[in-house]
Amino acid sequence: MKLIVYKLSGEIDYEGEFVINRTPLGQKVKVTTSDGEVYIGFWNTPALHGELPDVIEVLQYDLDESTAKLRSYNDTIDSVPLDKIVKIEAILYSNPRWGVRPTNKFVGGDGRPL
Repeated sequence: MKLIVYKLSGEIDYEGEFVINRTPLGQKVKVTTSDGEVYIGFWNTPALHGELPDVIEVLQYDLDESTAKLRSYNDTIDSVPLDKIVKIEAILYSNPRWGVRPTNKFVGGDGRPL
């Protein structure tokens, strides 16, 4: 599976095959599957003992983007079979930092779409 890692500026930091030591735990991701489904959120699955489980989780926070505040703690989690994933795009250091404008959109630090 292909992995593309972006800096917050939108520049590519890494592009190549997915390797376990680059698991984007906690980072904003866009996951594309072989059947064309796209999941956007935060990678919520650690690699335990150097391996990923058969299903990874993509988490979306319940945000009010007009106020940049959590509406609730009712998060949404999409479970994606690992063997269906063909591409993962991740944004370095994109984990939500409360007090800074968080978003569930897949955009760079300057607000431009990636």
